[in-house]
Amino acid sequence: SSDQVQIDLSEVMAIGDQANDLELLKASGVSVAMENAIDMVKESADYTTASNDQSGVAQAIYHYLEDKNK
Repeated sequence: SSDQVQIDLSEVMAIGDQANDLELLKASGVSVAMENAIDMVKESADYTTASNDQSGVAQAIYHYLEDKNK
């Protein structure tokens, strides 16, 4: 857990696509929905990335790192 490594949840990026991901997406500092996510996940996320077939997780990480370095 984030408590064990002393990372505040505001510093955590969560990526999801299904209803079981909603709690984590809401608790994290940055929430990302996959393009192939259900609508409920897309609506609750900060932004949507490409699908898993298009390396969406990698794209989300790069996007997040670029924003942090601005």
